[in-house]
Amino acid sequence: MITTSARRIAAALAACLLAVLPAAAGTASAASPVPATRPGDGGQGRTTFGVQPSAAKKPDARPHFSYGATPGAVVKDHIAVHNYGKKPLTLRVYAGDAFTTADGGFDLFAANHKSTDVGSWVKLGKNVLSVPGRSHVIVPFTLTVPQKVTPGDHTGGIVASLSAVRTDKKGSKVAVDQRVGARIYLRVAGELGPALTVEGLHTSYHGTANPFGTGSATVTYTVRNTGNVRLAARQAVRVRDQFGGGAKVAAPRDIPELLPGAAVNITTSATGVVPAMRDTTTVTVDPRPVRGDIKHRVLPRVTRVEDFWAVPWAMLVVLLVAAGALTLLLVRRRRRRGAGTSAPESRPAAARSKQAVGLAAILLTASAVVAGTPADAEAAESGGLAVSPAKGSDAQPITLSSAAPCPATTANVIARVTGAGFPRGGQIVVGNAPLATYPKVPGGGLSIPLTYTMRDYASTAGFTTLRGTYTFTVSCLKGAFDLKSLRDFTGSLRFTAKDAYRDGTRVAVKAPDAKAPGQSEQPVPPTVSGGGTGAETGSAAGAGAGAAPSAPANGSAAPAGAPAATGAAAQDSNTSLVAWSVAGFAAALLALLMGAAHWVRGRRARAAEPEPGD
Repeated sequence: MITTSARRIAAALAACLLAVLPAAAGTASAASPVPATRPGDGGQGRTTFGVQPSAAKKPDARPHFSYGATPGAVVKDHIAVHNYGKKPLTLRVYAGDAFTTADGGFDLFAANHKSTDVGSWVKLGKNVLSVPGRSHVIVPFTLTVPQKVTPGDHTGGIVASLSAVRTDKKGSKVAVDQRVGARIYLRVAGELGPALTVEGLHTSYHGTANPFGTGSATVTYTVRNTGNVRLAARQAVRVRDQFGGGAKVAAPRDIPELLPGAAVNITTSATGVVPAMRDTTTVTVDPRPVRGDIKHRVLPRVTRVEDFWAVPWAMLVVLLVAAGALTLLLVRRRRRRGAGTSAPESRPAAARSKQAVGLAAILLTASAVVAGTPADAEAAESGGLAVSPAKGSDAQPITLSSAAPCPATTANVIARVTGAGFPRGGQIVVGNAPLATYPKVPGGGLSIPLTYTMRDYASTAGFTTLRGTYTFTVSCLKGAFDLKSLRDFTGSLRFTAKDAYRDGTRVAVKAPDAKAPGQSEQPVPPTVSGGGTGAETGSAAGAGAGAAPSAPANGSAAPAGAPAATGAAAQDSNTSLVAWSVAGFAAALLALLMGAAHWVRGRRARAAEPEPGD
């Protein structure tokens, strides 16, 4: 008999391990029963209790409560509250909303928190229970879904709480609330929009005293679930310098579950960072369904890029000291040679001084040129981008069609929109996705349907009124991590009213050489495909198909009211970096030429003076 009872208790305990959240003072976070101090025993005795999903007669083996319902639906179910100790317990039972902790864990709010979601929709048959020792009590409850509720995932849980008083080592009485809970996952019918974004990417460089050594960097960013479905995610961070070298980055851990609207802050470090003035950090996040959830359509990865300063201060100090020492040495040498000579020889001495100054300028500017020469300052070749339909509303789907194919070495494409209200770097409307994701139009160009509308992109960027001209840029990239644009295609549209636009760019695409019988000889304008093939195969609005627009990548923004940029030199994704590099290179080159001219003039002045005794 004892053996049979022990086996039953062990089986019930194993079921609770899958169903409940471990209790902690003020939180209920994992899925296992926890020890709780019995009231009034001064903290000397220990007892254990737990909760798990249950049928009307006995507990079942469900790991948690999971429901799919429509607005207005009523769900009736049961929860079992176990007391594994020998003495009876008086427990409080209540429902609460769920949230994601700072480290990405699942948790339930405490009893004093006012629930507004699932926690407020659950009504328990009892809120205070007296559970005999080594027994359980089954409590019925009703979950009523409101008529006006957003589609997607809603999460919460049911908590059993034991209030106790403990005595600490100093003899003080401490009130402790031991809690354990079972999760509730509710999916309301409607349109599902899984989406993740990367926000607040920042990299801090930490230098080194070794002028020939490498430094380290700290990378911080936030991953936010901007959709209405809970998601998991895999992450990758890459830090590289202007010369193409990569640093060693500690791989951030995967995110097991991120609830809709929740965010988690990520911090990682990189070593072996080459201080090449302006280095680049690239963060990629691959959204995935949570374990046990249905498989959503494939979501393209979300990419965020940031340039940061990595100044080689130690090297610059060494170069400055070396240049100063060389200048001083040359000046003193010329003065010693000029000592004892006649007054007319002051001119050669001055010439020598000029020569020394010019040589120092050459050394300094040469080092600046080497350190700051832009590797990829050349602008990408541009082309036309058709916006279809050319006239429409802010709630109408848009398709972008390039007038020509991307270069042969292209592997990925990305697109953004700039204009009044959007971030300076532009709003990503197509995430960094493989080239093969999108179908082709006649002539080999890409057809990229945008899953979301202009109204959606504006809402994500934090404004509601669309005005003036908005420019789309589709960039052909070498790969997911190589963000150098091989070719850009640009097109625009202009809003003339609050919710209507016109003057969408029209680009005549070249028809194939082999024409079908009866095919028109006129140029074939692209047509709108809504969210067709491209959307189903992974077209992205920010984070991908069915996803909210991502945080902006680096790039320059066209001012409101700017004309379409068709046929102009398109800007690279790292426009600000290129501008700074080109300006610095030009200034250094100018100083180098001036220093060289000064040095040559000094040499000529020396050569023109007669030698002593002539």
